[in-house]
Amino acid sequence: MNKLDDLDRKLLDIMQNQFPIAVDPFQVIADKLDISFSDAVQRIESLKEKGIIRRIGAIIDASRVGYKSTLCACKMPDHIIGEFAAAVKSIPYITHNYVRDHEFNIWFTITTPTVEERGIIIKELEEAFHIIISCMPAEKVYKIRVSLGME
Repeated sequence: MNKLDDLDRKLLDIMQNQFPIAVDPFQVIADKLDISFSDAVQRIESLKEKGIIRRIGAIIDASRVGYKSTLCACKMPDHIIGEFAAAVKSIPYITHNYVRDHEFNIWFTITTPTVEERGIIIKELEEAFHIIISCMPAEKVYKIRVSLGME
C-alpha cells in the first residue's frame, strides 16, 4: 500500500471533485495547493506511476449521447484469460474487465454506439476464443458517484 502525505491527499481531492476547466488546469491546481506548477505535475506523474491515478479525463454519460451499455459474462478457460484480457484491452468500447472466482469468471462492460456494433464485437470475441458470452444490456442505470475522500 502506498503512503500518501497531506499534499497528495489534497491533490487527489481536487482532481476528483474540483478539477478546473481552464486553459492550464494543472497551474490552477498548483495555485490551490500553494506549490509550483512543476511540483504539481511531478506529484501527479508519481501518483500515476504508482497506479493511484489511473487516468485523467472526462466521464461521459454514454446513454445521453446514444450509446448502449451492456454487462457481459463468460466462462473462460484459465489458460487463455491473459490472452483474452489483452484482446479486450485493445477494444476501446470495453471499459471494465474483471476476473472473478466464479463459474462465469470473466465479466466486462461494453458500451457501443449501436446494438449491432456490440453484436459484431461480441461475435468476434466468441469466435476468436471459442466461448459463449452472455450479454445483459442495461435497462436502467443507478449511478453512484464515487469520490474517495482523502482528507
